[in-house]
Amino acid sequence: MTRILVVYASHYGQTQKIAARLAEHLRAHGLVVELADARASTPPPPDRYDVVVIGSRVETGHHAREIHAYVNAHAARLRAMPTAFFSVSMAAARPDAGEDPDGYMHAMFDDLGWHPRLYAAFAGGLPYRKYGFFTRLVMRQISKSAGHTTDTSRNHELTDWAAVQRFADEVAALAPTREAAASPP
Repeated sequence: MTRILVVYASHYGQTQKIAARLAEHLRAHGLVVELADARASTPPPPDRYDVVVIGSRVETGHHAREIHAYVNAHAARLRAMPTAFFSVSMAAARPDAGEDPDGYMHAMFDDLGWHPRLYAAFAGGLPYRKYGFFTRLVMRQISKSAGHTTDTSRNHELTDWAAVQRFADEVAALAPTREAAASPP
């Protein structure tokens, strides 16, 4: 049976939500999926999986250090197998965002010497009610300059769930067929 590992690092919960939705869509393809929160504990090594999907939020222009550490620790294996990456940021919410808003993903890929077969950028959310006072003020100013909502009385979700499903379909296509996955190397 084809096994997929989805490793993610989330701060305010939107990346975790996206990882869970990816897993749900991948399971609908008949794939076995394991979720691993890199911030909560050390994710399993990629050796027991046929495909690894890695996701991280972007905060202050960088992906999570736990994700960098995971890729560094398993770089050789990740380079040799089908992998995918998703990035979650407010930069991805801009209409002109493109496939790699602000170049966050390619900068990380180049830094780590790892280039996944698939990658996608998803808009995250503005969980104003989860932010502390200072962070709420800063995020409101950043949001105002970027043309995003500044209503701090509630949380805002900007993720395009149809794009997440399309990405899951592309990831499922990376998975080896059940016969290939079952046969010995």
